[in-house]
Amino acid sequence: MSSSSTSGLSVSTAPSTTGSASGRSPLLARAIARASATSATAGDASLSRARSPSPRFGSHSVVRAERPTEGSLTEYLIAVTALAALALAVDAFFVAEQHAPTGRAITQAALADGIRLCAARAPSQLDTQPQNQRIRNPRFDAATSDTPRLIKHATVWDGTGSKEPDMDVATAYGIVLKVGQQITTGDVVQLANELNLLNGGIYPSFTEQDIEVWDVEGRVVSPGIVDMHSHVGTQSVPGFSAEQDTNEGQGGPTVPQLRILDAFNPQDKAIDFIASGGVTTSLVIPGSGPAMGGEGIAIKMNSKLSNSSHDALLHRGMDTKDFQDGIPWRYMKMACGENPKGHDWGSMPSSRLGTAWVFRERLEKARRTLRAQDDWCDNAKNAASHFGAYAHLHVESRFPDALEDESLVALLRGHVKLQVHCYQVNDIDMMLRNKDEFGFEITAFHHATEAHLLADKIAANNISVAIFADHSLYKREAYKHSVLAGQILNKAGVQVAYKSDHPVTNAQNLIYEAQKAVHYGLDPDVAFRAVTSVPADKIGAGHRIGQLKAGFDADLVVWDRPPLQLGAHPLRVVVDGHVVFRLPWVVSPAEPGPITPTVVPSAQLTKSPLGTYTVANISAIYASEGVLETGKITVENGIVTCLGPKCASKGTVFDLQDGAVIPGIIAVGVPVGLQEIGQEQGTWDGDAGSKDALDGFVWAKDGVRVGGGSKLQEYAFRSGVLNVVAVPRGNGVVAGVSTVVRTGAEQYHDAITVPDVALHISIGDSAKEPYASTIAIQFSKLRNLLKSPPTNSPFTQVVAGTLPLVVTVHDPNDISKLLALASSYLPTLKLVIAGATGAWAVADEIGKLKVPVLLQPPRCQAYAWEQRWCIPTGQGGPTAVEILKTAGVPVLLSVKEADQVRSLWFEAGWVTSADATSGKVDVWDAVGSVTWRVADAFGIGGGGLGRILVGQRAGFVAFNGGPVGFGYSVQVLGDGGELTVLPVQD
Repeated sequence: MSSSSTSGLSVSTAPSTTGSASGRSPLLARAIARASATSATAGDASLSRARSPSPRFGSHSVVRAERPTEGSLTEYLIAVTALAALALAVDAFFVAEQHAPTGRAITQAALADGIRLCAARAPSQLDTQPQNQRIRNPRFDAATSDTPRLIKHATVWDGTGSKEPDMDVATAYGIVLKVGQQITTGDVVQLANELNLLNGGIYPSFTEQDIEVWDVEGRVVSPGIVDMHSHVGTQSVPGFSAEQDTNEGQGGPTVPQLRILDAFNPQDKAIDFIASGGVTTSLVIPGSGPAMGGEGIAIKMNSKLSNSSHDALLHRGMDTKDFQDGIPWRYMKMACGENPKGHDWGSMPSSRLGTAWVFRERLEKARRTLRAQDDWCDNAKNAASHFGAYAHLHVESRFPDALEDESLVALLRGHVKLQVHCYQVNDIDMMLRNKDEFGFEITAFHHATEAHLLADKIAANNISVAIFADHSLYKREAYKHSVLAGQILNKAGVQVAYKSDHPVTNAQNLIYEAQKAVHYGLDPDVAFRAVTSVPADKIGAGHRIGQLKAGFDADLVVWDRPPLQLGAHPLRVVVDGHVVFRLPWVVSPAEPGPITPTVVPSAQLTKSPLGTYTVANISAIYASEGVLETGKITVENGIVTCLGPKCASKGTVFDLQDGAVIPGIIAVGVPVGLQEIGQEQGTWDGDAGSKDALDGFVWAKDGVRVGGGSKLQEYAFRSGVLNVVAVPRGNGVVAGVSTVVRTGAEQYHDAITVPDVALHISIGDSAKEPYASTIAIQFSKLRNLLKSPPTNSPFTQVVAGTLPLVVTVHDPNDISKLLALASSYLPTLKLVIAGATGAWAVADEIGKLKVPVLLQPPRCQAYAWEQRWCIPTGQGGPTAVEILKTAGVPVLLSVKEADQVRSLWFEAGWVTSADATSGKVDVWDAVGSVTWRVADAFGIGGGGLGRILVGQRAGFVAFNGGPVGFGYSVQVLGDGGELTVLPVQD
């Protein structure tokens, strides 16, 4: 007997069996033949002697039968029956021996299950419904029917680059019925009836009176935004440690078998918050702690639909034909670079070498499982063809399907859309080598700050990227990011998607990344596709979301202004036909800026120590509060000597061609000179303790180091931030004394503009430390320090009024306590409230005392419990800035993190002129909040800081228009005697 055995299978081929064409045993064959002959003889009463056969039959002698008596016949029949039963038992044993020579086998059910899994290895590429014939939204449930809707007079941005004015959009049953002109309510009923008929009449019918009609009066209507990098539902808002479920830190560096669905919380408040920004679909993926983090899910952003995580799934209700390419796509997250090697796993990896190995080791394990499966399936097919119903007796074990390998095997089979967190070129190259070695596909590199340096190679591998517009400097692997990355990648043929700098709290403003990309020069159509149709396609759903066309899901956004303009936010957001966000129809604000930027094409940044120069042809000079000039600015020996239309031109003349000028921007808390890369301690001045700060040992001026090609300095300077209030990096209540650093300085003796600016302290959860472990103790310490300041402490100057006290505090309860404590020292004590997320809630208290408030960041984010008072942008107002201004509070604005410095002017414009709803704030507030109000609050207004004044040192920023809005680029910078002409951003 021959036998072949592979992967738990034993496929046997037995020799032919004598006397049986059907595989029956020889013994049974002979017994049946004899029993048949004997029975026939016994039943024939006229037969006296059996016919004589051949002398021998096999090894048996000839049988002769005598006619039996009646009694002997009964006994003989009993004997024959026993003999037949014995023969059947022997036959069963023979068959078992023949078909399972090893003695091991599985059941028929186990074989059938395995064959089913074999068939699932490569799902057939079914013909999907053509896009113009798609007849259903598989998520639509008649039990939760949407409202049929007709949107009239829209400017339709369809997500592919087309922009059509005066269009109508009809939706019903969770699907877009038609996009066209002059659609009537009768058309909607007819289209819906036709659709319902095609679906078997399962949907509830409606009449023209049931249709909700929106006349949007020319506003832009677009497909919903698609976010392909989110942690919504796995990180709560506000943040709780108990709900941080993006990373598994204890399972080792490779845990691809984990499922984000098991952690996803459909009641996360962030779902509604993010949806209010126009995001209708999100790809929720694990974090980047492990090298292999697990599987993700695509969800629709409708928290009101159900409390079940399963009901949130984009794939809910779908069968195979509903999927793009006929494949029920799955999603997986991997990560390379700093994150996986930086975790203490207790073993590899602690380097990129180790990370590469754990990838290959885990992939090889999965490949062995895959090969074992393929061998099993081949042999099972062979067994079935040879042995039919007995095939299971040739299989020694079940289908080899190790649960921990199942996700990776699916990836290797091409069933998974893989998202890879990768920044640097060496990490990207490593993953490409893994891709080629193990034969899997990569859908997108995320973050990918150096992808533009490998653009052609990434394009050749048909991989897309999900990047930031300008987020960098927070870690080494992000340090080489370029704001031109989108343009470079797009030119090489790489499909670009944009992602927010925080995948939960900032995801509401994902459109902001596309806006900034346009500001830096990316084609507007490419930028808009990067948040709609491109990510939709890359999650395998480009046939149903990401475009506004007939047959697509009824996911759409009505914008208050063109969506690539500064401050644009939705007035309506619709998911599967259900309205998930609604604001009143308000008059659209005036356009704050062009969509296409204009920049001065210069080969390199040109700093000219001219001393004397003139900037001419200025349409608006916001010199100081209420002072608006036109014409020229003349500078002699670094001092402004003339301002206005009558100035004579002196020295080098720069023609601004009707651009606008504001004072040099002042950023507070951006660590210029004290830090370069956020996660690289070697680039910091260090963390100071409260005790050292109180003893007078921590003065930022002593830690400042400038020049040496600092990107932070360069980014700040190019963005018009000419001066920074640099604050010591503290780790508790008291941080130390800040200083003013000039961002254009290359040497220390030119850098320090104001040596000692303010004493900075913090109150709240983030300030808890051994020195003051509770908020109550923090206030007690502050009370004692104000009452009896130590001799060497900066508090002596604070109490004397010569050094402002800047208190970072967010909770309005704590702000009220702070005001009560400080009131007896005012107005001598110069108090500034910073952070101030909840300041709007006690605006009247603050306004009565005229205490300046520094909103930091300008668009608040509810990271922590004490920041839950945040009023997000785009919620219909009034905004925090409006509330505070109405109460008479001087409002200042600043970012804090190094990587956000390029966006400070955008942020100021957004939360004032762009996001205002009552008209109480405007461009003057935008300018003043980052210039003269900062100078006044910190007492640094002398020497030309924060204003453009005749007789004072020159410090101004000249734009090619505006000044508020995307597309208005910094053209020249006047910094004392230096006139700097800026090139294209890089």
